Amino acid sequence: MINSEDNCQEFKLEGNIPKATGLIGFLVLDRTGLLYFSKVARNQLIIGKNIFQIAGFISAILIYSQDLIGSEDSGIKLEDIDLGNHHLYVCTKGKVIFAYLIEKNKTTENLKRNIQLVIEKFVDMYYPSQIMNFKGDISPFHCFDKIICQYFDF
Repeated sequence: MINSEDNCQEFKLEGNIPKATGLIGFLVLDRTGLLYFSKVARNQLIIGKNIFQIAGFISAILIYSQDLIGSEDSGIKLEDIDLGNHHLYVCTKGKVIFAYLIEKNKTTENLKRNIQLVIEKFVDMYYPSQIMNFKGDISPFHCFDKIICQYFDF
């Protein structure tokens, strides 16, 4: 169903999936650090203000970690970084990097499950049409905000 106000597709949740808490930032980027999509909790002003630098940092650390701990083919890869009260998780799907920052003491049990569902939705919605044929326009990814808000309290 197309929403006439903003041309975003409206997706309904399958079943009754409760929203997860504890997610304070979610980024989707390519391997060069180009940010396709980001969502940051309102109370995380420093992260929101520096989101493009953070995307570049994530891309760079993944590239350098491959040199240090092995290529993707070796099965060894960077998956998470402990940041005290926060944890940064990173996963790749094809040409896309997904990074999410959680607040350790405020997460619900369904956080990781909802993250996986959101990643799968992003890949299903955008990988064949937008990512594989990317021409520099990130506007189609803005609609993903509605989907991520269905799964998480920000």
